[in-house]
Amino acid sequence: MSRFTLLLMLGLLLGGCQLFEVRESEPPTKPPLWNNLTTSWDLCMQNLEYCYNDARNVVKYAGIFSVDYGFSFAPQDMNDYGITGTWGRADEQDMLISVHGQCDSLRLSLNQIEGQNDDVGANHATIYRSYLLNVYKRGNPQPEQYSGSLDLRFLKIEGYWYIDKWYDYRGTEHPSWGKLKYDNSQ
Repeated sequence: MSRFTLLLMLGLLLGGCQLFEVRESEPPTKPPLWNNLTTSWDLCMQNLEYCYNDARNVVKYAGIFSVDYGFSFAPQDMNDYGITGTWGRADEQDMLISVHGQCDSLRLSLNQIEGQNDDVGANHATIYRSYLLNVYKRGNPQPEQYSGSLDLRFLKIEGYWYIDKWYDYRGTEHPSWGKLKYDNSQ
């Protein structure tokens, strides 16, 4: 067999497999929602929701907290489960990575508390919300639910808002958010 015939057969073979044809590119995936410049406390609070609702934001989670951030567990959780005191932003980051690693998805809902007015100043804000957090663990179509209320204390530092303190309060229907955090901090 001549070289020409061999090259012709190779060309037909490769041409038949569409190796050299132009194909349509795949559209890029939509990036996760995120507020890069938290110039108001509510943009920072949105980022809190974005971190829970989209696992792709978990790497940004610690950045929504001030350097001196502290989370305080509900007093009932401290008594009932032997949870101690407060924790910082590194604890938050580790916990959320753990939670997202076990779940198909999370759905967080923060709602204003009727009759409870927020206290917003030029460089600080205290925000009161009730919450419902649905945690969809892998292989389980029914969510684990966590609910209660919280107050978030925001500080404006060099023009940007950060969560400085977080106080968790247990509701009556479900375990608290703090319980979820504690269970996923080990």
